[in-house]
Amino acid sequence: MKLKLTTFLGSSLALFSFLNATEPTTLIEQQEEALVKGIIPSTKIDKVERAEIDGFYKAYLGNGNIFYINPFKRVLFIGELYTATGESLTANDASKWQAELNEKALKDANATELLQNAKRVVYGSGSKRYDFVIFTDPECPFCAKVEEFFEKQNVNVYVNFFPLSFHQNAKKWSGQILSSKDIKLAMKQIRTTQKNLNDVSISKEAENTLKATIALGEKLNITGTPKLFVIDKIEQNKVVAVIDGANFERINEFLVKDKE
Repeated sequence: MKLKLTTFLGSSLALFSFLNATEPTTLIEQQEEALVKGIIPSTKIDKVERAEIDGFYKAYLGNGNIFYINPFKRVLFIGELYTATGESLTANDASKWQAELNEKALKDANATELLQNAKRVVYGSGSKRYDFVIFTDPECPFCAKVEEFFEKQNVNVYVNFFPLSFHQNAKKWSGQILSSKDIKLAMKQIRTTQKNLNDVSISKEAENTLKATIALGEKLNITGTPKLFVIDKIEQNKVVAVIDGANFERINEFLVKDKE
């Protein structure tokens, strides 16, 4: 088994916000979890499992990340574990963990809350059954691909802006789009030019809306964009799916069903 390590800055861990921890089922698991959490008490760890390396434990974070801790040696690292055949054990664990997080997000999601501050954008003739709620960042290239895809469909999309901290223009552009008379046109203009809307001043209403959608995204533990929620209008606006990233195959499943 080979091990790949990356540099880790311990102080950055305190910046994360996380979900409630999964309760250990046995006394030994409780003791192991306490040992692991004691190494970095300022960080919220959702779940602890024994790693494939003796003495190390997998620490699962609410943002979907996984890192490894040896509480006996007081050693912590971030990286990937590989088998001798090149299979990433870390990637497999992360995929399963993200599925668990999405399942929880699906249970926690409330259509009324998702739609409360969202801006409705209709593409084509709109959708008959399935609407999409998207948390998007105008500086995110993956969000741009999803929005371009929606432009070619018959679908209703409810937009919640969620500018990521490492995109320096995202918050300003989100505010400008929300302040525009035609939000759909403004979204496209910024997406295609990646420049300011020089004729648009950010309104107080837009600032309040953006503040509310960011707070909702944080409440739902969204750490990356695009993040989509699918709402079934026929089933009393039930949230029926959570989709991560530009997963066109998954998005298209509902678009096809909508035509039936």
